[in-house]
Amino acid sequence: MKINLFENFPVHSKEDWINQVILDLKGKDFEKTLTSFTEDGIKINPVYTKEDNDNLEDLFFYRNRVNVEPQIPGLPPRIWANVSSFDGANEILTNQEILDSLLNGADALMLELSGNENFDVLLQGVLPQYVQIFLSPKEDPAKVFKQFIEWISRNHWQKESIKGGILWDGFGSALTNKTQKKTLVETAKTLLQLGDDMEGFKIFCIDAAIYHNSGASPVQELAFGLASWVDLIDAMVGEGFYPFEIIQKSMFKLAVGSDYFLETAKLKAARILMHRLIQLYQVDIPAEDIFLFVETSFWSKTMKDADTNMLRNTTEAMAGILGGANALYVLPHDVVSGNPGSSSKRMARNVSNILKEESYLDKVVDPTAGSYFIESIIYSIFQNVKEAIQQIEEKGGWWTCYDSGFVQNEVKARRNDKMRKVLEKEKTKIGINKYINPKDVFSSVVFVFEEQEWALLPCFESMLVEKFQMTNP
Repeated sequence: MKINLFENFPVHSKEDWINQVILDLKGKDFEKTLTSFTEDGIKINPVYTKEDNDNLEDLFFYRNRVNVEPQIPGLPPRIWANVSSFDGANEILTNQEILDSLLNGADALMLELSGNENFDVLLQGVLPQYVQIFLSPKEDPAKVFKQFIEWISRNHWQKESIKGGILWDGFGSALTNKTQKKTLVETAKTLLQLGDDMEGFKIFCIDAAIYHNSGASPVQELAFGLASWVDLIDAMVGEGFYPFEIIQKSMFKLAVGSDYFLETAKLKAARILMHRLIQLYQVDIPAEDIFLFVETSFWSKTMKDADTNMLRNTTEAMAGILGGANALYVLPHDVVSGNPGSSSKRMARNVSNILKEESYLDKVVDPTAGSYFIESIIYSIFQNVKEAIQQIEEKGGWWTCYDSGFVQNEVKARRNDKMRKVLEKEKTKIGINKYINPKDVFSSVVFVFEEQEWALLPCFESMLVEKFQMTNP
């Protein structure tokens, strides 16, 4: 006989819960005391019930759609790649680091390349059929990709077995390296032609991390990232390509900050938004096939009290996994110094390992599915991003907004406000404006930040207050 343990408990509406909270407040104002707003104006309530999800049926479709079901028996239902990053400048030394990383938990590589590297030396002993490889071009992505393809051909590996992608956002890259639109479109055409027969390798990247690490809000990240992708698709269609050719070769790159639930919702909203945009182009790609490359936030890190960054990394990595990351890159906790050590790289790699092997986050496909709170936030983010993209299109599209400085000015305004709040202690930053360790000294490495008017460069939230502390010890 099945026993319903809850049958003796009366059913209460959300209104009942709110009334009880108001009673417990003993005269305090409910709105001022317990509700808050995100930087994008999304309201956060103290209580969420089933009633909040009654009108969100469209989101139900996306539950448990975060990765393709494993084909190999015995594998866990939730799979993500543990990414380690390497600079290819010194091929021999970097190769040793790569092999050590692969022997100690990494199963994906992010290679920062100029295109002049000797892949036979850099990747000696690496079997690309068994690891994901992400190329992060320092300059010309086509030059880097050609070298990579030549290495694959010399070793007679089947191209369809190679997994990974190029971390290059066609138009978004103009925010860090000023380039003409025509040049970027030509580069995109070259990349697409080079990688046409590499089924599992992504050629294009919607890089929302550019905006996040420049101080943007979650809605700005997604809106500007997706709007630039739409502009790229339109430009490529004008060159004779079909939308499907670009879409099937695209992935979403996101940075995840320390606001745990909000960032989890942001990632899940990103998958939904990309899937909905794909449908508008009448392209049929399952939501679970959309690839999310997620990295922990550079923006949230600090120079002083860098050890606290390890806590931020763990929170961000968890949010990334629960939000649906297919590849996870945890930044070294001393990344702001510009010269992360081998110890911090090992710790970063092990964050993903621990969350998998000791916290068992790979045992459930989508732990947040059905959460009243998170799904309400997902819907709010979705609606806000949709409206923001429409506004960008009304202004003429992403490139027009970039040319006029609209994109840069919007992000910089949000960045300056957030930096000011840390400086004036409106926002708490542990180790920076609260619980400061008097014995903690600044690194001898000084973070240099020189940004031109047209650019958006990565920086960190505590930069203003740390600069003030450095000059006024």
